[in-house]
Amino acid sequence: MAAGFLEPLEASALVLVELSAKMISEQMPVDRTVMKSVAKRFNEKFTYRWERIVDFLKLHYILTKRKDSSFWRDNCDSSSIPDSLQELVCLWRSRSPWHYDATQAEEMFPSASFQYVLYGMGFETSPGITKKRFDDVTADRLLMENTEKVKQLSKNLPTNRELLNKIKSYGLHKI
Repeated sequence: MAAGFLEPLEASALVLVELSAKMISEQMPVDRTVMKSVAKRFNEKFTYRWERIVDFLKLHYILTKRKDSSFWRDNCDSSSIPDSLQELVCLWRSRSPWHYDATQAEEMFPSASFQYVLYGMGFETSPGITKKRFDDVTADRLLMENTEKVKQLSKNLPTNRELLNKIKSYGLHKI
């Protein structure tokens, strides 16, 4: 567990242990001739994953308004922010986190995770900098179409209570 534990996100340890075991089991060479190459790739992959976890955790600290102790002041200090996170925050000032921000296929935290933290903690992306995708008339039309579709689909959905009663009576269907 210590191989992947980063406070305060204990789940990072669990996922890193699981991913490490998976990669080792899938990449273990049949002989020692390529062991050095496999080990190098493993270490590069997991160094990258560690750095992304640090970025994700550090984002929480740099967005906080807390300054009531040396712990918070130290963790909010701009000199403690990794360059990779500084670049992303700069980018996110002009647009939301996007899946293209990721440089690897198996990211520890998808762009939505960063969005939840950013916007949940009051971060603002400047809409004036982002490219306008639709004119106001098109945007209004699309919003109305979406609203109508939601109303139409919602009519056919059971209430939570109706759904729970049905599950209680009939159980869940196996897929």
